[in-house]
Amino acid sequence: MPEDFIITSKTEQADDLNERGISFFNLGRYPDAIKEFTKAIKIVGNDADYYYNRGLAYYSMKMLEKARDDYLQAIKLFPEHADYHNALGSVQEDMGALEDSLNSFSKAIELENDVPDYYYNRGNVYMKMGKHSEALADFSQAVKLNDADQIFLYRRYLALLDMKRYEEALSDIDALIRLIPGSIQYRIMKADLLSEMGKREMALQILKESSEMFPDSDELKSRIMKMSGD
Repeated sequence: MPEDFIITSKTEQADDLNERGISFFNLGRYPDAIKEFTKAIKIVGNDADYYYNRGLAYYSMKMLEKARDDYLQAIKLFPEHADYHNALGSVQEDMGALEDSLNSFSKAIELENDVPDYYYNRGNVYMKMGKHSEALADFSQAVKLNDADQIFLYRRYLALLDMKRYEEALSDIDALIRLIPGSIQYRIMKADLLSEMGKREMALQILKESSEMFPDSDELKSRIMKMSGD
């Protein structure tokens, strides 16, 4: 009984330190967060979340190798946790290890196939590798899982542009405008795309309509003058 009490007490102490670390992390005080997570690990060294949390703090400080090592330890302790693999994929991508990153994101998707961020992250790696078709498939899956997040639509739009699939890209930019009607940049992007497609009159009309909606936009006025003078 006394032994059980000591174990419980140590666990509670480590959890308290972990919570303190999370509080510091949320305040952006990453060095303090790392200190608390490290204290927790010294007391209870087999809790995967402690390593994962410390890895996030290291990652936030751009200490990539330390972050990678902590994510790997978290995965060693709890290999079936998809977020750990996703986090590892992010740090590997930043370190330029694209094949490793791709494998980590794929593992996260294998464990949980309904998280749009995982597909988005893997799609970004495919783009860096020049694998546009694979990237497009992942961005499309991210959009399918969450079509209310503009970043998924935007990245698919960019992939379609790279592949010169302009009609589909135009559909995505229209969706982005519907999603964020107050965005001037999306309207300018639509005008640029229409111009690229040889539809200059339509592009100019979009700019003029947008200028009426946003009369204080100097960028729109400049674009209209340039396109009208060409």
